[in-house]
Amino acid sequence: MSPDWFPGRRLLIGTGLVLGGVLAIVAVRTGQVESRQVQTEPVESTVSPEAPRRLADALTIRTITERDPADLDSAAFRQFYRYAAQAFPAVHGTLDTAHVNGLSRLYTWEGRDPSLAPVVLMAHVDVVPIEDSSAWTRPPFGGRIADGHVWGRGALDDKASALGILEAIETLVDRGVTPRRTVHVALGHDEEVGGRRGGRALAERVTAGGVSPALVVDEGGAITRGALPGLTDPLAVVGVAGKGFLSVALTADGPGGHSSVPPFRTSIEVLNEALARLRANPFPARLTGVADAMFNHLAPELALPMRALLANRWLTAPVLRAVLNRRPATRAAIRTTTVPTRLDAGVKDNVVPTQARAVVNFRILPSQSVDEVDAHVREVLEGLSVQVEPIRSTPPPSVSKIETPAFRMMQRTIGQVTADSVVVAPYLLPGRTDSGYYADHSDAVYRFVPYQLGPDDRSRIHGPNERIAVDDYRTVVQFYTQLIRNTDRLPTAPGGGAVPDG
Repeated sequence: MSPDWFPGRRLLIGTGLVLGGVLAIVAVRTGQVESRQVQTEPVESTVSPEAPRRLADALTIRTITERDPADLDSAAFRQFYRYAAQAFPAVHGTLDTAHVNGLSRLYTWEGRDPSLAPVVLMAHVDVVPIEDSSAWTRPPFGGRIADGHVWGRGALDDKASALGILEAIETLVDRGVTPRRTVHVALGHDEEVGGRRGGRALAERVTAGGVSPALVVDEGGAITRGALPGLTDPLAVVGVAGKGFLSVALTADGPGGHSSVPPFRTSIEVLNEALARLRANPFPARLTGVADAMFNHLAPELALPMRALLANRWLTAPVLRAVLNRRPATRAAIRTTTVPTRLDAGVKDNVVPTQARAVVNFRILPSQSVDEVDAHVREVLEGLSVQVEPIRSTPPPSVSKIETPAFRMMQRTIGQVTADSVVVAPYLLPGRTDSGYYADHSDAVYRFVPYQLGPDDRSRIHGPNERIAVDDYRTVVQFYTQLIRNTDRLPTAPGGGAVPDG
């Protein structure tokens, strides 16, 4: 007859065996992760000593965006293109130039084999307005070079890309280089307000007749440090997709009157409850899709215990979600975000408003749709006296492929022009760029510019004291120079091998 404690002992032994088995699986999976980085050697690429000065001069031109095309200072945009023609004579003497909707430009550098799918290098020349120039250490349109940086609105977003592309091509043309594939340089003039007259029209022209670009490169990702615990090397994140966009107006009506005799429930209080409900019911975090691909690239490069955490997401997903939700940047990478961006109510401090209105902005994961988000809002707010009205929306663009020669070429190019052992990983751009207009025409649309973006630099984009380090700008020019050279080795057909150098 078995002792009374035998069942408990058997349970304890069984639990121990299960736990041991789980730990063994974790150890094996952690040990099996293999690096997905591309081994490279640095390349020497000379950048003109005048390149930072040319960027600084471009930043003095006030190409400020406006939602209504009629309000644009078109003279400033024409001034920018006149400056570009003067600063880069070889580009303008060699490449074909087309004016698109007046203020965008499409440069075409015909390749040695025009039958091959082209390459598209993108940037935009419009910049956002200045809210308070007194908050700037140096004038936003002063074109100053100081303390190792080029200062001014557009230094990061996105004239460094536009000037960097032209600078690279100027150098290559002067050296007698002609690319194997045709290279298009698409400079949009209204990216900051959706790119409908610039970026979209440029994409339609490039892809006319069913043309599918072999590679499209736009702004978006950058190089960061300290992005994740356990990662000591700098991280270059290459956007392989952007998020969709939906803005919804919420309007609450209620009885007005004098504030001395307020109603039981005002329009502001109803609207406040609506916003509170949306905040209390966020979209769930998802570790699939682009996030899954990013973790696959990061896991082999992390130190323990983070390597084990990412390599065993089948077990650690709840912990990983908690870790990623602690930081705004990583939280935005794994969920559709919800944020109120505008509020409007009342005309006087002693009058109860009859109407309160808010605009809520959603940035949508590629795995979700605008209709799903709209349905979620209406379900959460059911029973409240709130009108829900979609204002503007853009569906999430298609996700570009990662296990391809084009993405590996991006990895190789980044490694060749950066001095550090940079880890390159795909990621989901939390916003959108004009590159989304190419997503249905090419599976190789990537968003990256190789400047260092620290925590303090994020607030400079669209904020005061926008600047780019002079050394970073030289790296930007080197990146585009080497990228154009490397595109010669892209396969000539899906699944094809690279062609020899030269």
